[in-house]
Amino acid sequence: EEEFLVSSTRAAWHIELADAVSKDGWILGRRTLTLHDSGAYARFSPYGLTKHAFHHSGAYTIPNLRFDGFVCFTNRVPTTAMRGFGVTIGDFALESQMDRIARLLKMDPIELRMLNAYRDGDMKAHRKKAEGCALVEVMQKAAAMTGRNLPERFKKMSSLNKEGL
Repeated sequence: EEEFLVSSTRAAWHIELADAVSKDGWILGRRTLTLHDSGAYARFSPYGLTKHAFHHSGAYTIPNLRFDGFVCFTNRVPTTAMRGFGVTIGDFALESQMDRIARLLKMDPIELRMLNAYRDGDMKAHRKKAEGCALVEVMQKAAAMTGRNLPERFKKMSSLNKEGL
């Protein structure tokens, strides 16, 4: 009883992703549809949806994006953000999508991510330039620490420039 009187639940999300991808692994476009169940009141849901929209391309350069997001009022207990404000659930969905793409293309999932990772100077979905990127280097280090041997092309990649692409 106390839980329902003084607290809120984590929000339910419905996320649909559809990507246009070249045979060699370049993500050319993404369409995202998001439905966010806020329960009976909005609370932080509009803010969470905004954060979700800003991050729907993840850490990847995707030149063509469409995002349709909706805060839906239902007859449930009001929901609220719990660590991440819409970013963590979106990241889970898009990284799961990256794994699906890699399987369909029969491509190494790390190589797919490195290919599409932000480089310094790339334009993000919300029209801000990417700065201080390190995803390529982090994945190179993770591969080395786990004994995964990346092809030479991927070992030479950098977040500072487009070399190796």
